[in-house]
Amino acid sequence: MAQPLPAISVQGLAALGVQLPALAAIRIALTGGGGGKYHVPHPDLRRYSYGGCRYARPATDAATYPLFEVFDEICKKCSISLPGAPDALWRAAAFASGRAMALQRARADRAVRTWLGYARYAAQEQPGDEEQFTAWLKQARADRKLAKDARALAEARKELAGDFAEFLAGYAADCPEVDAYNGARDAVRRTAGSPERRVLDEVTAAVARKSARRPRRYESQPQVEVWQLVCGVWLAARSRGQSADRTAELVHDAVSQELAGARVVDVTRLPAPQTLGEEHDSPSSWADAELALWWPRAVAEACARMEAEFEAESAQAAPRLLLVHDWPLTNGRDTPIAYLAASPVIGPLVPFGYRRRDYFSEPGDAPGPSYSAVIAAPGHIVAKLEKEQAAQGRHNPPRFVAGGPVTGRRRTDQAAALKLLRTAFPVLPADADSGPDTVPPAVEEQRCARAATSYRLEHGDDGERASRIAASLRDGYGCWIPGASEQTDVLKELGPWLRWHVLRLDMWCGPEDGEGGWASLYGTLDEVGDGMLALKPGGLHHPVRIPLSRVVALAGAPRWDQDRPYQPAPLWEPYEPVPVVEAPASAAPQRHMRVLPCPMPEGGR
Repeated sequence: MAQPLPAISVQGLAALGVQLPALAAIRIALTGGGGGKYHVPHPDLRRYSYGGCRYARPATDAATYPLFEVFDEICKKCSISLPGAPDALWRAAAFASGRAMALQRARADRAVRTWLGYARYAAQEQPGDEEQFTAWLKQARADRKLAKDARALAEARKELAGDFAEFLAGYAADCPEVDAYNGARDAVRRTAGSPERRVLDEVTAAVARKSARRPRRYESQPQVEVWQLVCGVWLAARSRGQSADRTAELVHDAVSQELAGARVVDVTRLPAPQTLGEEHDSPSSWADAELALWWPRAVAEACARMEAEFEAESAQAAPRLLLVHDWPLTNGRDTPIAYLAASPVIGPLVPFGYRRRDYFSEPGDAPGPSYSAVIAAPGHIVAKLEKEQAAQGRHNPPRFVAGGPVTGRRRTDQAAALKLLRTAFPVLPADADSGPDTVPPAVEEQRCARAATSYRLEHGDDGERASRIAASLRDGYGCWIPGASEQTDVLKELGPWLRWHVLRLDMWCGPEDGEGGWASLYGTLDEVGDGMLALKPGGLHHPVRIPLSRVVALAGAPRWDQDRPYQPAPLWEPYEPVPVVEAPASAAPQRHMRVLPCPMPEGGR
């Protein structure tokens, strides 16, 4: 389906530093103007167009204008269409200018640099972006008038990628040191059930969580959790290389901003008094004075306990392969492991799920597809993650799968990474180019078995519409089985009616020269071509190209997202092959009985 034409950022083009005269010369026929909006002329005003512009005029009233100059003045309900090469050049320029603006915003960010921020900036490069940009430039070069602009965009994009990599390297250098961060985080975790933590909770209860600082904007009553404040400041300071004494000073200053001058609400939380009551004007002032003596001592004891538990890991183990689900690490819950985003990714990314915003989402969490990735992580980090995951129990699905050591040999590590990725999603991008030219015998047997045990959709009778056949398919009353070119034509005809419905694709997957397996993919049909089809896993991921020689059948999945109310709908499941029923060697001829009505005798009943 054609996507709407994106806008090109003028500031982004200026940041790229390129001149695109051929792009500026692209003209389009428009009507209107003269102080109002421009409109794209409709080809046939007699036909109703849902969602179209009601101010469209006939093409005879149109005049041509430079699209780059008047793009912002065109009606948003009008559909702008360009020929193939100009359309590709325009989209490539919009993509490059958008990336340039994103880099400018990243450089202007003055927030504290954390690994979560690094992961979010690194995730701006989505899977398939570079391949799509290269395809746009290749299509634009087909027009000789646009070839020079395409080359200029390619060079600018290459420089932009280098600048972005340099920015990420500088950002990572300012983030906390990984080993110190892990050691400090473990110290906080081990101190979570200590008596020092319970004392700080008593301090919080004594003031009823009411902070003494001035309220911020849109904040009615400032609140404070002393333990969270202490461990957060201590973790940030120690993971960035601060000494123990300096860290204790920073923690004391942070807590004093919240509790300096605080009033006691619950006196039963206070410990044994350290001063005499005669020295104070009232019981409330006595309680406030006791609080002022109590909380600095409690904070110092908590810092001392965490220092005793702190051990910065410095073991330099060989890197290992690690399969990480729900990649990239950009959600708030990924903060403890966001440093893994700096590890090199080996192999492609494969679909895993889709993130949605809900009640538990944190600021900065964005919806979108998630993936599974294989990274080369330090060995002691992989061992730590395995230990923590094993201690979580079985109620949480495993997020990490450890692999073998990284050998440094590209082909060996790539093969090991692909083997791990197939456990997360059975189809890899390289399978589309390495598929067998002929149908494997196992796939042919399954096709025959499915055709014998289920209703196979064929061309409808005269007068039967494609929409009715597509409805039968998506509702699970039949299946489409590949065969001759006529079967491919049938699926092409049904494609527009199946585009918005999740289907189940049963197929054989795996490398051509290795061990394979059966799998059922769930997704929407995106494209049907000669010898291949494209499926969007879950309907929300980038299309996955699948050779028809691997496909057994395509069927509907009407209850795909309803059978698991408390779990996310799967993108794939193992496929159980249908038993092959062998026909008997000598089958007896079938005899049919035809019942005829008996003639009634005259006058009989």
